[in-house]
Amino acid sequence: MLATHPLPSRRVDLWSYGIRAFLGLIAAVSLCGCGNHFATDPYLTQPSGAIVPDEPNAPRALFMFEGSTGRSLGWADVMAAASAADAIFIGERHDDPTGHAVQLAVYSDLLAGYPGTAIALEHLERNEQVIINRYLAGEVSVTEFIDSTKSRDWAGEGSWVRFFQPLVDEAMENDAPVVGANAPRSYVRRARDEGRAALEALPPEERANFDLPITTVAGWGNGDWNSEWQAYNARFRAYMAQEGEDPDTGDARVRLDTGFLSQSTWDGTMGASVARALDAGAPKVVLCAGCFHIEHVGGTVLQFRARRPHARVLTITVIDSTSSHLRDEDRNAADVVMYGFPVSRKAESEAKAEVPATPSTPQTPPDATTPPVETSAPVSPDAPITPTKE
Repeated sequence: MLATHPLPSRRVDLWSYGIRAFLGLIAAVSLCGCGNHFATDPYLTQPSGAIVPDEPNAPRALFMFEGSTGRSLGWADVMAAASAADAIFIGERHDDPTGHAVQLAVYSDLLAGYPGTAIALEHLERNEQVIINRYLAGEVSVTEFIDSTKSRDWAGEGSWVRFFQPLVDEAMENDAPVVGANAPRSYVRRARDEGRAALEALPPEERANFDLPITTVAGWGNGDWNSEWQAYNARFRAYMAQEGEDPDTGDARVRLDTGFLSQSTWDGTMGASVARALDAGAPKVVLCAGCFHIEHVGGTVLQFRARRPHARVLTITVIDSTSSHLRDEDRNAADVVMYGFPVSRKAESEAKAEVPATPSTPQTPPDATTPPVETSAPVSPDAPITPTKE
């Protein structure tokens, strides 16, 4: 059943919750479900009642599935689940237009039913919150906002205006919060270079810019969280390990340990930023971030759950390829798995030639922002852009 991730046991079951959760949105939401363009999926053995497209059409009429079962979903099903969640995490391939269109559609439709829903962005950093708020208040122009946050080319040349500014403006038009969710890159580098103890020793005014990751959750019922965090660490290490090396010995272990602290400092800060936005009164928070942080119970989701164990969470990912069924490799990637359209990228061999993997600049996990690599060149087909701000 489509459900949020509980810790320890708070669940939102879409099928028992039913379409009633969506009724509060239906008057304001334009659903693409009419005419001969749509057909009931003939392969369902336990129909959800979803009306699904014969051909995909972004953003509300893509092929979308329950990640755990492969059951076909319609947009109303997705929004019913989002309506029942406190925090919605949407994974992206940074340069995928379809994924960003889905993010905007989900956020816009939630705002229609839940005014004040916050949008939290990996792409903005916590120390930029002052300029974010000034833009929302109309005190600075969009050009000054983009230039002050060094965001114009975040996911490639001119990408901010196309992919991310619409989310900020949707919030602005609806008097909703925008959260700079990420840790400043300087502290992430220090996590890698100086270690956790050095960051813990910083004065409070600096510590306010980031949250170090929680690594163990104590108490009854938390064994799943701890094993999921270990699994996330293992995925990171497997991806980052260089060919032929033993990731658990010598220099490789040190490099991977410090790299994971950098990665999880981002996760800790983003998870904490979502929790803080809820505490500040947002009825819901939508976080948009690279898919490695979110998919397969990623680190950002886990860091949020560690801080708010009883909150209801929905995860959505948009995969940049076409499929009319849930592929085996995408099972359990998220509560909702959507398929968009292929994105043309450089070959992995060409990308690696531009950003060589060295002990200090290891390869990037898919769609994660790698602390050591400060370049806009791609490092793999699954990690098309390594964004920069400095």
